[in-house]
Amino acid sequence: MIGTARAGEPDPHNLLVSAGAITWAVAGAPTVVAWASGRVPQDGRAVAWSAAYAVFGIAFALATLEGPLRERPRLVALAAQTLAALALVPLGVGFEGALLCVVAGQAPMIASRRVAFGWVLGQTVASLAVGLSGFGSVRGVNLATGAYAGFQLFAFGASRLAASESATRREVACVHAELLATQELLADSTRTAERLRIARELHDALGHHLTALSLHLEVARNVANGRAKEPVDRAHGITKELLAELRTVVGAMREDRSIDLAGALQTLASGMPSPRVHLDLPETLSVEPALAHAIFRCAQEALTNAVRHGGAANLFLAVEEQGDTISVVVKDDGCGASTVKAGHGLTGLRERIEGMGGHVEVEARPGEGVTLRALLPLRAGAA
Repeated sequence: MIGTARAGEPDPHNLLVSAGAITWAVAGAPTVVAWASGRVPQDGRAVAWSAAYAVFGIAFALATLEGPLRERPRLVALAAQTLAALALVPLGVGFEGALLCVVAGQAPMIASRRVAFGWVLGQTVASLAVGLSGFGSVRGVNLATGAYAGFQLFAFGASRLAASESATRREVACVHAELLATQELLADSTRTAERLRIARELHDALGHHLTALSLHLEVARNVANGRAKEPVDRAHGITKELLAELRTVVGAMREDRSIDLAGALQTLASGMPSPRVHLDLPETLSVEPALAHAIFRCAQEALTNAVRHGGAANLFLAVEEQGDTISVVVKDDGCGASTVKAGHGLTGLRERIEGMGGHVEVEARPGEGVTLRALLPLRAGAA
């Protein structure tokens, strides 16, 4: 529901659960004490109160449960809390109306801002109607409803602020992890480009001069005689060996164009507090720069969408070599969607991969997360 806290700070989710549990206990304590002391008879009202009180506690636990519970079940649990709190108000003798504030604090964490605000407004009106129809003077009901409405708005605002701050923190952490991984990938690409530049310089400059030297020494061998012939032959032989070794070195430098993609992906995964990234990579994953950047962009786009839109807790990234192709599958366990709208990021990714001779597919279903599949040629051209 809420993002993780930074090191040394309390977890906002734990604070919400603790505050809600304490409010639940304190709100029901006066009624429990009144029934236990005999000041209020333990009749059918006590049974109804106990049932509603228990329903609220169970629904609160379900709504704030960390794990795979989706938005719709949480909304159902939130509705159960509202109904239970409204039922408790005319049955109890304590501060059962405070439980509406607990609901108001959860609403921004579960629903959108408009839905959450409408929820708070609706249960405030409902509590007023329950109070006027059930018991007490109009003035007392109005005062109590006004007070609880203020508490609800305060809880709503504080919760909304915490949710916004938590979402911003997750996005900042995502961007930071992406920057670190991109920096690592670019550094590797820069080293590869520098090796290729040095290889070209060696071949074009030193190789040219060694070839010219070898030709001149060949001519010198043909005209040399006596004591000069042996040193010239030796110099010509050394030149040919140097030229052969230079060609070997240049060839090796040109062939070593692989990028440590696994290291960049691991940096990206380790820097993400939420969602948790699970990697399934080959033991040796070294690919060409263009292909490495394409695979990295797949992971980056999927991760960005999971953080901003999916509300996912886990993201699974699998890379597999299949003959002359490489398969990339990125799946999250977020809320999913009925349709996939291709934004600039996904459109750009599709253009990049199709330009390399591959293709990409995106699947989404409500409540089942989003899956991105890409298939690329192992020897891709430049993007």
